[in-house]
Amino acid sequence: MNSNEYVFLMDCADFAEAQVIKSFLLSHGLHPRVRDEQTRGVAPHLGQVLGKLTLEIPEHEYMDASLALESKERPSLKLVSTTPLEETQAIAKRSLLNAVLGCVLVPILCNLMSMSMGYRVLKQEVPLSKYSRNKLLLAIVFNSVAFFFWLTIGPKFIFK
Repeated sequence: MNSNEYVFLMDCADFAEAQVIKSFLLSHGLHPRVRDEQTRGVAPHLGQVLGKLTLEIPEHEYMDASLALESKERPSLKLVSTTPLEETQAIAKRSLLNAVLGCVLVPILCNLMSMSMGYRVLKQEVPLSKYSRNKLLLAIVFNSVAFFFWLTIGPKFIFK
């Protein structure tokens, strides 16, 4: 195989995307080409007949091009929460306390409050801290037990 032969690098969604990627690779000193670029530039109505836009690169530049494209697509984790972590953790702790109170003292009402606080924590704290996650999991367990007891067994004791 000749070292100047072009090999497939990627398919592009449209002509504009192909031009942007080609320009990016050219800026890195590489020599990409868009298959049928001349035809598409002169006769864009033939785009459907020609099929997908294929970006090609000389075989000896393939690894450099792949690495350049991958370096632009590195995912980054961003903290989305605007609420201070201490505040959401305090809400998670109150959610657990309300769940426990719902099992013992004020059924249903405390459990509903606990669930709404848990929802607030899940909505505000992204990603969820280990502390909040543990408190919310315990609150779910207590809420489940309380709802089961007060909605199935509780009425038998109350209305005897």
